[in-house]
Amino acid sequence: MGKQAIERLTWYFNRLRSMSPAEVLHRVWELVLKKQASRWQLGWARFERDLPSLPHLPLDINLDNVGHDNLKRWEQLADHAKRRRFSFLGRDWPAASDACLWYFDPVSGQQWPRDRYCFNINYRHADGYGDVKYVWEVNRLQYLQPIAALAAATGNSDHQEFVVREIEDWIDENPPFNGVHWPSGIELALRAFSVLLAIRLLGPDAFTDTQVKKIDAFLAASAFWLHRYPSRFSSANNHLIAEGFGLFVIGCALPGHPQAREWMRTGQCILEEEAINQIFDDGIGVEQSPTYTGFSLEMLLIAQQVGETAGEGFSPEYHRRVQLAATALSWFLDASGLPPRIGDDDEGRIIYDAAMLDRHYVASVVDAAFSGPDAPISTDALSEAEHLRNLLLGRSTGSGIKPRGVKVFRQGGYTVLRDQLGDRDLQFYVDHGPVGYLGIAAHGHADALAVWLHVNGKAVLADAGTYLYHSGGQWRDRFRGTRLHNTLCIAQRNSSRISGAFNWSDKARADLVDVHSDPTGFSLHVRHDGYQKSFGVQTHRQIFRTAGETFTLSDWLEGPVGTLLDVEISFLAGEGIEIHRTDDGAFAFRSEDEDYLHLSSPQQLNAQIVTGTEDGLGWISPNFGIKMATSQLIFSGKAAAGEQLTTLLRIPT
Repeated sequence: MGKQAIERLTWYFNRLRSMSPAEVLHRVWELVLKKQASRWQLGWARFERDLPSLPHLPLDINLDNVGHDNLKRWEQLADHAKRRRFSFLGRDWPAASDACLWYFDPVSGQQWPRDRYCFNINYRHADGYGDVKYVWEVNRLQYLQPIAALAAATGNSDHQEFVVREIEDWIDENPPFNGVHWPSGIELALRAFSVLLAIRLLGPDAFTDTQVKKIDAFLAASAFWLHRYPSRFSSANNHLIAEGFGLFVIGCALPGHPQAREWMRTGQCILEEEAINQIFDDGIGVEQSPTYTGFSLEMLLIAQQVGETAGEGFSPEYHRRVQLAATALSWFLDASGLPPRIGDDDEGRIIYDAAMLDRHYVASVVDAAFSGPDAPISTDALSEAEHLRNLLLGRSTGSGIKPRGVKVFRQGGYTVLRDQLGDRDLQFYVDHGPVGYLGIAAHGHADALAVWLHVNGKAVLADAGTYLYHSGGQWRDRFRGTRLHNTLCIAQRNSSRISGAFNWSDKARADLVDVHSDPTGFSLHVRHDGYQKSFGVQTHRQIFRTAGETFTLSDWLEGPVGTLLDVEISFLAGEGIEIHRTDDGAFAFRSEDEDYLHLSSPQQLNAQIVTGTEDGLGWISPNFGIKMATSQLIFSGKAAAGEQLTTLLRIPT
């Protein structure tokens, strides 16, 4: 049996283990539906109508205030797109010669299958190709959004014609339901929105009757497929929000279609339910990732505005969850407008602009949620150049205030301390929440009881990030494993067991034992049971703020007397931070000759600084697809049950 077959069988075995009996029945029925559809000979004919009208996305758009910087930036994006100079997910697209852009893999240079039934393409374990996310990224057609805005703002016919040609070419080259671009509902939804937004920006005069007919069929086929294969049970995460979003906006944009009302109502129902299911009462996103929360929030915001314009408003509870999520995210933004890279981040966006602006993606979405003069918080770290997202959805015009103090998110499982030390802006984060969402916890990491420290917008104690998904192999496991997080690890094992690229078993359960939320006397006691099954111990971590700039961090194992285990306590430096041993035996986290943290080790453990090792230590991923060596401080040795392992952290002022 080949490697690919073994990987596929292992994946199916682990997925089955995480399913309930009801989900297994659902999957069997879904398989029947997929098998049935494989015998269809469709093309676009089934979805064509005799007298279609151009779809109209009900979204208020005003580009009167587009500035020179926006136009210049969009001109550059248009020039690059026309010359196929794409750069997504840490990868520059090479020249594709005569290859079809829609199937071209920029990593391998190969063409993904285009004439095969979509569900017969094993994109998760495809030998000879790169990560399928690369080819999917271009096919979201999001690069057309700012070019359409440019055409609308300037009246440039060349840009308009380019956008129309791209949409028509995609439709001509991707008939339903063949090829790698039809099996994933989230891809269908985001692509449909890109087309709808481009059409809304360009206006009806940009399209011929033939093109209108093609676009109408494309949207109908996308909605049909979304409606037929919803993500349910353990897959009902942000993918389900995207599917509901796709159905809702297509339904609203095609009011004359006989199924439009059903699509719109189904999508609205999904969004109403998932706003409650996927945003905790404290505002934390259930997938335990700030960027995935921002991703879901952006879809909820757009749907909210589309619904209001179309007269299909959402419930008060829906609006409340949107505001809760935006407020919670604001607590995670540091002085640079960036959150820690907790959990997975595949840089998914709904409204696209230049990559330099999407560095502040979460802040931009939060700003859109608080658009208007009454913003409760400030996101003044955003670039002066206005993102297309904020031109369309709005931007805060109020003064706002930056959150200060201690915020405990009991359901979501984080505590955040935000304070000012002299001229230093401080954010200290502690994880005491679940691994992730639902049975597979797809986008969570084994980071139970991890801490993160940001000072003046620098990630001093950083999260490792994501790196790659489907093609990541062992690096996918390393980047979400315990050893690359700022927490205690036993015998080099993860606190939760990895059972697939998007699956966990034996998940650690963390909880908050006690907290004192006065910023000056801040203290916290948290624990998790991730090592109970393997080693018979629970892991505890207690944090005290002993002075304004000083924290003590104590780790210990609770278990039978006489238990002696190999432990590691890790502290990972962020991008641009180096760790040096000082003359007094402490460790300085330094950038450009400036110290941001001094750390003294537990006396019982040995200290080691590593950088970019072959076994996966000393690495961070600042962006999807990029792996970068960094300094990592590791204290290691034997620890007995009940023995306090105390680390002193001091932030120089």
